[in-house]
Amino acid sequence: MVDSTATAGNILKGGLRFLHNFGVNNTFLGSNAGNLTMSGSGNTASGTSALYSNTSGGNNTASGAYTLSSNTTGNNNTATGLQALSSNTTGANNTASGVIALSSNTTGSNNTASGHSALFSNSTGYENTAGGVNALFRNTTGYDNTATGFDALYSNTTGSGNTASGYQALYNNTSGVLNAASGHQALFSNTTGLLNTANGPGALYSNTIGDENTASGAGALASNTTGGGNTAFGYVALHGNTTGGGNTAIGFEADVSQGGLTNATAIGFGAIVDASNKIRLGNTGVTVIQGQVPYTYSSDRTKKENFQPVDGEEVLGKIRRLSLTSWNYIGHDAKQFRHYGPMAQDFFAAFGNDGVGTIGTPTTINSGDMAGIMMVAAQALEKRSAEQKEEIGALRTENQELRVRLKALEQRLSSDAFNKAK
Repeated sequence: MVDSTATAGNILKGGLRFLHNFGVNNTFLGSNAGNLTMSGSGNTASGTSALYSNTSGGNNTASGAYTLSSNTTGNNNTATGLQALSSNTTGANNTASGVIALSSNTTGSNNTASGHSALFSNSTGYENTAGGVNALFRNTTGYDNTATGFDALYSNTTGSGNTASGYQALYNNTSGVLNAASGHQALFSNTTGLLNTANGPGALYSNTIGDENTASGAGALASNTTGGGNTAFGYVALHGNTTGGGNTAIGFEADVSQGGLTNATAIGFGAIVDASNKIRLGNTGVTVIQGQVPYTYSSDRTKKENFQPVDGEEVLGKIRRLSLTSWNYIGHDAKQFRHYGPMAQDFFAAFGNDGVGTIGTPTTINSGDMAGIMMVAAQALEKRSAEQKEEIGALRTENQELRVRLKALEQRLSSDAFNKAK
């Protein structure tokens, strides 16, 4: 058998080309595989109509019916599976492995699809990598995406720079960009949210348009929908957050008490923070918070305003009326974890308002306010002590003067008695 030409060296089957090597370093096997007009070289096609339309495209490999059947000038493409890369015309450096993988691609280049229907809808998107059945199925123009797993990034159309690894990871993403999801249904509901990172089964599952969230752990931030700038590390950490932003939870089941808090931080196993702009360390079982140095808080005069004088004697009177006892928290071992001090309700009733605004809450006492009240009380006692010292000094002076006068009087009486005796 001689090299194929338009009229010779071809094996026909049913009147159709079946086996030939037309062109330079080309090999074609299958009904209507290749053609007898192309100028491209280094092509290999196996399957009905594989590389059927090729003109100048070179170094393409097509294996399967209709693989690369529309390719004209695209180079360095590899297609394996029924209709893989079947619509490609000028796209180059694409690799498709699986039934209808990359079958809608026309001009997109540098894409890799492995799995049934992987990157099925991609037309002009480029530099995408899909591994798994239906991975990046609806992608059309999105680029620089990586999807690994069944239905990973399934709904993505124009979103770019996303990475999804796991069953249905980033499943609903359409135009969101620069998201990273690793785990079963991680970032499942995300549509347009960007710059999110989810690591763990169901992490950031409900997120739709929330941006710049980071979740690591099964179910971490799973209920978040539109909240942004949240960070959660640990099993179901920040699971209760929905629309809140700027929250942080670190630890197994560390969470917020409600969905809309902001700038709330919970650290430790089961720690629950219940207000915005608040930090909670540990759960109710924590008995000791320890460190090598004491806690330091800002007390810079230049950072303060609305100064109000405090009546020290009034403070002493309020302290005198406080119920001061020893006690332990419910659930703590009474033999090991006893404490001294007032109840927050009493402390708040006594010192919770200075005439300008509220200080503290009826259920908490902070160490700064406690120290402040003790300083006021100590100053009031020092003033009392100074006044008492002045009074004692005056009494001593008066007593000394009386002694001098008494001595003079005694001397005078003694002299008068002596003179009378004479």
